[in-house]
Amino acid sequence: MSLSFFSSLRKWVSAPDLAIDLGTANTRLYALGCGLIADEPSLIKIKPETGVVEAVGNKAARLARRDPTAQSISPLHAGVVADVDAACSLLKPLVRRAQRFGLLKPRALACAPTDACEEEREALVEATCRAGASAVVVVPEPLAAAIGAGLDISSPYAQMLVDIGDGVTDIAVIRSSTLIKTSAVRTACSDLRHAVSQMIAFRYGVLLYPKEAERLIHIVGAVQDFEEEELFVTYGTDLLSGGPVSLCVSNLDVIEAIETVLETIIAAIHGTVRDLPAKTSCEVIENGICLTGGGAQLRGLPSRLSIATSLDIHRAPDPMRAVINGAKQMLRIGVATDLWRN
Repeated sequence: MSLSFFSSLRKWVSAPDLAIDLGTANTRLYALGCGLIADEPSLIKIKPETGVVEAVGNKAARLARRDPTAQSISPLHAGVVADVDAACSLLKPLVRRAQRFGLLKPRALACAPTDACEEEREALVEATCRAGASAVVVVPEPLAAAIGAGLDISSPYAQMLVDIGDGVTDIAVIRSSTLIKTSAVRTACSDLRHAVSQMIAFRYGVLLYPKEAERLIHIVGAVQDFEEEELFVTYGTDLLSGGPVSLCVSNLDVIEAIETVLETIIAAIHGTVRDLPAKTSCEVIENGICLTGGGAQLRGLPSRLSIATSLDIHRAPDPMRAVINGAKQMLRIGVATDLWRN
């Protein structure tokens, strides 16, 4: 029997192939022909008495909000898989959603930061295979983000993209569908939240409720020039009494807390621009920088980056989903070219 016969047979009996964006904060799965089948927090909840996984994704996040003391695990740290077992537990029920549509296990295309080492890439492959994929190919996250942002990556002129995720800021210069320059710093949105939570705990003796640090950051943003002090009410747990408490926090407190983190991110981007060869630099100046990821939505960040780099900065149309939107386009090409054959 011919190879084309077996290819056709697989098409009809296998589950749809998957594009996976396994991120520090959120996990997104796209199934070919079925659309986006998962967009959920990268979180699992463990039963403390048995160690058994009780819930994953949205359900785990809901349980964590009801009981902040509940044992929850994030399988990823700084953009890469830190706990293979936990990552497998997170992915398995999500992959099963795709397996409902076929008999054979799906193949998967998974995204990883450009600075992921071989062991970290292998951990991603292992977790995905153990979750139910028959084969996995790993692609660079910023390449997927560039496609999802609508950039013409086949252009012979260099284009620069900065993907500010929850655990890593990934910087890439792309020309003719190739990453010609990459740089990554494992400082991103989670570090902003941690800095605010730590500041509130030390200065006010209050442990912020989940999402409160993120809310304060989005109110204040990356803007530096505030004309006057503003106060915001926030909520948490008193570290001495253990009871719920509300407090007023100044925008100056938040700015002070996040400034070092922002400077690290901005310095990494500026350093990459500064080190570009002259020809590439001219092409990037012409095209500017495209921002993707959750950090792209931070108020005032584009103007600060523009000042730091002397370049035009523009956000992707859907920065939060740029990676998965690009990965699903890469998946279609991968299926057509049998990307997993090698």
